Amino acid sequence: MISFLLKTILVLLIIMVVIGFWRTWSIQHSDRAKMFVGGSVPNPNLDGFYDGTVSGMQYAWLGKKFDAVNSKGVNVFDDGFNSRNERYPFITSTGRGLLDKSTDVLKIDYNIKGNPFWLRLFLDEIVQVKPNEYLGKMELRLIPGYSFALLYFELKQPTHERDGF
Repeated sequence: MISFLLKTILVLLIIMVVIGFWRTWSIQHSDRAKMFVGGSVPNPNLDGFYDGTVSGMQYAWLGKKFDAVNSKGVNVFDDGFNSRNERYPFITSTGRGLLDKSTDVLKIDYNIKGNPFWLRLFLDEIVQVKPNEYLGKMELRLIPGYSFALLYFELKQPTHERDGF
């Protein structure tokens, strides 16, 4: 019984890793990948609230709120009935991309105290692609020394003031 359970878990892990490699390959060879490596570290530093979108998907995620002075930020969600909630804080730094080693990026690291263990495995990387427009890539650091690319997202500086931001 235990042997069957261990084999089943191993097979599921192998399937997940294969899917992760396939997803990463498709993300890294997309049109957005070309935009991403052509981007640059945001200048000036991101500060305040930025609207967020994930192309083709509907989420309660509204965007990210940055505190440039303290190199940190938090994700902002719509909890319904015009109620906004800040969850999943992060710290920011600049450096080379995990998968795009020739590209300098703004790193958003969720590996901080207070975040759930599963979230600590994620790292977002952001580049500026146009004035006030940013392309981000969500990556999962599951295997030491390698990360899986999961999706791209956009951030834009709002042209209007939003309540509470």
